[in-house]
Amino acid sequence: MTPQVGKHNRWAYLLILGGLALLALQLGWASWFSDWLWALLFFAGGAAFVYLYTRDPRDWWGLIPGAALAAIGAAIVSGPVGGAYFLGVLGLGFAAVYLTGRERWWAIVPAGVLLTLALVAWFDARFPRVDTAWLFFLGVAATFGLLYLLPEGQGRQRWALYPALAALVVLAVVLLTGAVSGVVVPVALILVGAYLLWRGGAAPKGPTLPQGGA
Repeated sequence: MTPQVGKHNRWAYLLILGGLALLALQLGWASWFSDWLWALLFFAGGAAFVYLYTRDPRDWWGLIPGAALAAIGAAIVSGPVGGAYFLGVLGLGFAAVYLTGRERWWAIVPAGVLLTLALVAWFDARFPRVDTAWLFFLGVAATFGLLYLLPEGQGRQRWALYPALAALVVLAVVLLTGAVSGVVVPVALILVGAYLLWRGGAAPKGPTLPQGGA
C-alpha cells in the first residue's frame, strides 16, 4: 500500500504545481517564465535532432532542423535582437553541416548569407540610423570569395569568383554614390540577369550530330 500511496502523492504534487504555473501565467505574473519555458522546449527539440547526428554521422541533415529549433528558442528570449540571433544560430547550423563533411560545400552559401543577415539585423536593431546595405554585399562577397579560396578537395569552386566580384561591384557603387535605396536593387537585378545570361552562353553544348557524307 505504501508505494501506491507515494505514487499518488507524486501525481498530486505535479498537478498542484502545474495548476499554480497555469494560474500564474493566466494572471500575468510569470510572462518571463512563459518565454523561457517555450525557449527551453525549442532548445530541447533542437538537441534531439543534433543527438540523431551524434548517433550516426550519416544523419547530418538533423543539424539543420536542430539549428532551426534552437534559433527559434534563442529568438524568443533575445528581445529586440531576436531576429539577429535567429539568423545567426541558423547560419551556424549550416556552417556545422559543412564542417562535418567538406563534400557538402553548398552549405557555405546559406551559412554565409544567414550570418551576414544576422550581422545586418543586429546593427539595424542597435543602430537604426546606420545604413547597412554595404555590410550585406560585403558579406555576400566574402561568402563566395571563401568558396573560391578553399583548398582543393575541401569544396573549392572556381565559379564562385564571379558572384564575389559582382557583389564587390555593387558594394563599390553603393559606397561611391551613397544612393543606397535607389541603386542597390536595380544594380543587383542587372548583375544577376547578366550572370544568368553568361551562364547560359557558357553552358556546354550538346553533342553535335555527324553530318552525312555525299
